[in-house]
Amino acid sequence: MGADARILFSDIEPGSARGIAALVEAEIDRLENALSLFQSGSELRRLNRDGALVEPGGDLRRAVALALEIADLTNGLFDPTVQALWEAHVDWFADKGRTGLPPEAVIAEARRAVDWRSVRIGPNSIHLGDNQRLTLNGLGQGYVTDRVAEMLAAKGFTNILVDLGEQRAAGPRRDGSPWLIARSGADPLRLANGALATSEGSGCVLGADGAAHHLFDPRSGRSAAHWRTITVHHRSAAVADALSTALSIASANEIQELLPRLSGTAIWATDLAGRRSYRSADPRDGIVG
Repeated sequence: MGADARILFSDIEPGSARGIAALVEAEIDRLENALSLFQSGSELRRLNRDGALVEPGGDLRRAVALALEIADLTNGLFDPTVQALWEAHVDWFADKGRTGLPPEAVIAEARRAVDWRSVRIGPNSIHLGDNQRLTLNGLGQGYVTDRVAEMLAAKGFTNILVDLGEQRAAGPRRDGSPWLIARSGADPLRLANGALATSEGSGCVLGADGAAHHLFDPRSGRSAAHWRTITVHHRSAAVADALSTALSIASANEIQELLPRLSGTAIWATDLAGRRSYRSADPRDGIVG
């Protein structure tokens, strides 16, 4: 899914770790063949090419269904059909002679294909709306992280940290201490269970001068401009991944309004001025910053 991958085991024999690593690599490859925009023959690429996919695999169905669920939960702040906006920006900046952001006419044309409600999941198929393309980059790394963590848990591992772009802990270290998740310019977060996902516009900038970034607000078609970073904790890495994307687009007031709907979620936000804040949908969530 375009990210580095690592898994930390606490007190395991090297030979056992190598064998498990091979199984994990095979699982990541299998999931990329379903969900990735980077793999030319993936199910997602074929869906985008044809506008429909008959008999999609279970992982693509589940990932698309989750994307639509989060879109509904966040009132469309998370929208997997923003791929058209990404393509419009990439095409615009591909011309090195162009300066500044794409004009409104370019954005308006791309936004015609942006509406998660036009995606339909049938009993044996997935259909897109007119000229739509999906991206699962907003939750794909988290989805793969969940699947790998669950596979390892099923094999009896209870003291691991899976880091596939997002982090999920299946228990603390063997000595009971939490895993430490580094943050730029702040104390690390201590993670013993559940998952953390972070979204930041600086992670993928567009244009020679960084005029835009990849976190697009589907309402305006422009890059979001409220936050420097958003980090979310949830028991599911896929949900944390999707919510960190959605909340990066939301204003502080919108986050506060959504909070009652985000059960089991904790949020660390850094605004453009560097001010940090913490919110939790459940004060008893047990997450320690």
